[in-house]
Amino acid sequence: MRLRILEKGHGLKRSVMLRVAPLVFGMRAPDILRVVWYREAFLGEPLNALTQTVLRGKSEWTVGERELFAAWVSKNNACNFCCGAHSVVASKALGVSVEKGELVDDSTLSTKARAMLPFLAKLTKTPDDVTAGDLQPARDAGVTEAAIEDAIYVCTVFCIFNRLADSFACQLISAEDEPKVAKMLLEKGYES
Repeated sequence: MRLRILEKGHGLKRSVMLRVAPLVFGMRAPDILRVVWYREAFLGEPLNALTQTVLRGKSEWTVGERELFAAWVSKNNACNFCCGAHSVVASKALGVSVEKGELVDDSTLSTKARAMLPFLAKLTKTPDDVTAGDLQPARDAGVTEAAIEDAIYVCTVFCIFNRLADSFACQLISAEDEPKVAKMLLEKGYES
């Protein structure tokens, strides 16, 4: 459901930013910005700060691994917008191709990160069925409790973003604009 208010219902600062984005970045601002910038104090500021901490803050996971987790969760939630955007960011950060939430060659992925993916898929798709035993493969691979917690935070944040992107019908980022989005998110992060 596309709300018309998301096109024109922003304050002066954000309206100007949305209008000048094509000049500054060479592309239309991604739709998710329209969502988080509408009623910004209610949603945008807290969610952006949380996302910045989860994806760019201190963690045992690399930025690329966390972006891969974001794409993987989004794939498992069938959110094409977030899966596409974060696959591109993960590709750039990891230096290997990530397509539709998955590494083309997963032999380049650390054993620890590879061990987290099945757990994140289950937590995303069937959270009521998750048991302590589902974490045993990750623990056997040497994933620490802190790293498990960080991966769960990525899953949590992207389950929220996936619902927002799908609920507000965010348009997919064009193949032409994907490299620009990846560069912007890797350089600037998520706080706006």
